[in-house]
Amino acid sequence: MTFAGLQTLLDTIHTLRAPGGCPWDRKQTLDTAVHHLHDESAELLEAALEDDPEHVREELGDLLFMVCFVCEILSERMDTDLDRVAELANEKLVRRHPHVFGDREAADAAESQIRWNEIKAEEKLARGIDPQLESAIKDLPASAAPLHQAYRYQKDAALVGFDWDDSTGVWDKLAEETQELRDAVAGGDPLEMESEVGDLIFAAVNLSRWLGVHPDVALRKSNARFRERFHLVEAAFGDSPGSLREASLAEMEAAWQQAKRLIAARETETD
Repeated sequence: MTFAGLQTLLDTIHTLRAPGGCPWDRKQTLDTAVHHLHDESAELLEAALEDDPEHVREELGDLLFMVCFVCEILSERMDTDLDRVAELANEKLVRRHPHVFGDREAADAAESQIRWNEIKAEEKLARGIDPQLESAIKDLPASAAPLHQAYRYQKDAALVGFDWDDSTGVWDKLAEETQELRDAVAGGDPLEMESEVGDLIFAAVNLSRWLGVHPDVALRKSNARFRERFHLVEAAFGDSPGSLREASLAEMEAAWQQAKRLIAARETETD
């Protein structure tokens, strides 16, 4: 395996940032570049959810470009480059996998996660930070998706034993939060309704965690299915937006069910 393509990409980025290069690329800072990096990550996730390898490869290239671009900007401020970044990443991986590269053992994925967290704690102690004084809930950036935040917070809490004994408690909690939302709606207090909607979503995220489903991925797929089906509903009533508005709810529901059958048939043919 050679990395000629990667070196060519790095050379191109260097030219773009150099005097006489592209004005847009030259004006980017760490802050703006990292925001673009976030956007490209989201587009890669979207391509992966579509299960389209060609699209994934394209978006992976865009993401790689932004990683290299950020490295180039960073190299202008300190003595580093992509190779050093890769070295540091590799050192961390080896250090945090003693059950692979050392003499510790991990029987399954859960135990390997425990080993990872143990090494992280040791690294913090070496920097003079006492992990025992830190919250079990890891900080996440404000830009993190709320569903992902809830999922991570619940996982962190579960690692220290703050969790249900089995899924029965999770199902009961979901039912409890549903009733509390009904009560809040009956009371008519907007703030109370907002609070209970949040609690209900939080409980649903917890259930998804117990089922081994990432809520953010599940919701993205549901959104995509809704969009595809609704486009077919619109098409059933013509090109004019007004045509759909003139249809009855029963007519739209019939078109919706037809859209579901059509998509299911397409998926069966593909399989």
